[in-house]
Amino acid sequence: MQRASDDLLSYLIAQAQTGAKNWFGYPQQRLINISLCHQIAANHADCMSPDEIVDYVLKLNDQIFKRIVTNGQT
Repeated sequence: MQRASDDLLSYLIAQAQTGAKNWFGYPQQRLINISLCHQIAANHADCMSPDEIVDYVLKLNDQIFKRIVTNGQT
């Protein structure tokens, strides 16, 4: 799973460097969501339901977009 995470991070870095304003658009967010869900499930399946994991990832990704990507400028 580490290789997939490294590849995803490399992809996002390359996208961010293109200068495009939508480098963290819907397709990129979906990739992140899927990857995060799998990683969190692998580490916390004993204490979180699938719905809890997905809800957490969606909220986390929303906060990443709002507070980091757009720097609060939505």
